[in-house]
Amino acid sequence: MDAHIENTPAAEGGKSAFASFLALLWRGRLVIVGTFIVVVTVVTIAVFVMTPSFTAKASFMPPPDDAGSVSSFLRDPLSAVLKRGSGGAVLDRLASFLNSQTTRRILVERFNLWPHYKARNLSEAMIALEKQTRVVVTTEGTIELAVTDRDPRLAAALANCYLDVVDSLFRDAQTSHARQMREFLERRLNENRRALAEAESTAKAFSLRYGVVALPEQVASLVGLMASIEGKIMALDVQIGAARQVLGPDHFSLRELTSQREQLAAQRKALIETKGRGTSDPLFAFREVPERALQWARIEREIKIQTLIQELVLQQYEVAKLEEQRDVSSLTIIDRATPPEIRSWPRRGRIIAISAAIAIVWGILLAYALEEYPRLRRRIREMNDLHSRSDA
Repeated sequence: MDAHIENTPAAEGGKSAFASFLALLWRGRLVIVGTFIVVVTVVTIAVFVMTPSFTAKASFMPPPDDAGSVSSFLRDPLSAVLKRGSGGAVLDRLASFLNSQTTRRILVERFNLWPHYKARNLSEAMIALEKQTRVVVTTEGTIELAVTDRDPRLAAALANCYLDVVDSLFRDAQTSHARQMREFLERRLNENRRALAEAESTAKAFSLRYGVVALPEQVASLVGLMASIEGKIMALDVQIGAARQVLGPDHFSLRELTSQREQLAAQRKALIETKGRGTSDPLFAFREVPERALQWARIEREIKIQTLIQELVLQQYEVAKLEEQRDVSSLTIIDRATPPEIRSWPRRGRIIAISAAIAIVWGILLAYALEEYPRLRRRIREMNDLHSRSDA
């Protein structure tokens, strides 16, 4: 049986519309080709006349939290405080340095960009530089910097200067933190020295008056344990105070330090509940011990506490001094900018290809409009004539 293809009205209509479209293209071929030639020619001349722009790119990343840090070698309790922040926070801070008014002002003044950008003042030059600068923080933890300019050498020089300025600003911020930390610890260390001197003076006066008092072994052991816990708690209080004052109340290190303090406070509470028997003094458990011995135990406990605090704070103070004096590059440079050889704008091939496609569409629309315009005028004239006869 022979297969027959039935020509439905819809199929016939589709063929008719396509045939009409082809006929329109043929009748309007001169208009379409002329439009194509004119548009492509104008665009081609324009893109070749345009002043090309070049984009220089550089990339870098912050150092690891412990990279180059003296505190990482000493492994002291202050290391968490002296770290500059978590990775995301450091990236955000570096990006803010790149986008800061301070950085742009330095670049505008260093390269004398007023005449280059045809700016009337510093603010206009800084705005022009901002428009030519792009900063991207990647998910891999790096920062990509791109600077666009009509001079490829200047674009590369600006990008590299961005790196140098941000590195300097970041190192200054680090040094400032260490200096503030050192000053805070220095004040706290002086207070501790006065407290220790006062406790030692009290002990000396007690010994001169009552002689040497020998503590029972259990009392001496409890005094040492109490002094260790209290000293560590007070040392952590110093660190927490330093972090809040220097790095701010929301700094990530506060969570770790606060957690350590809570653990020690829980140990102290358990010791008081076990030995204090309803009082806040664990030495109450040894009330059968002579009062002078208990007085001496409290004096000795205070000396041990202040001595422990001094040891911890002094170690942290030395770390802060070394951090303040440290002068190393903060940034890990992945790629420094080099003068680009290929322009970033205009992209001539892409622009000409797009303009060619647009020109074809315009040509077809123009050919259709030119063909339909006489028909439209004739219909309007016929409608007007019909309206005039009906009025008559």
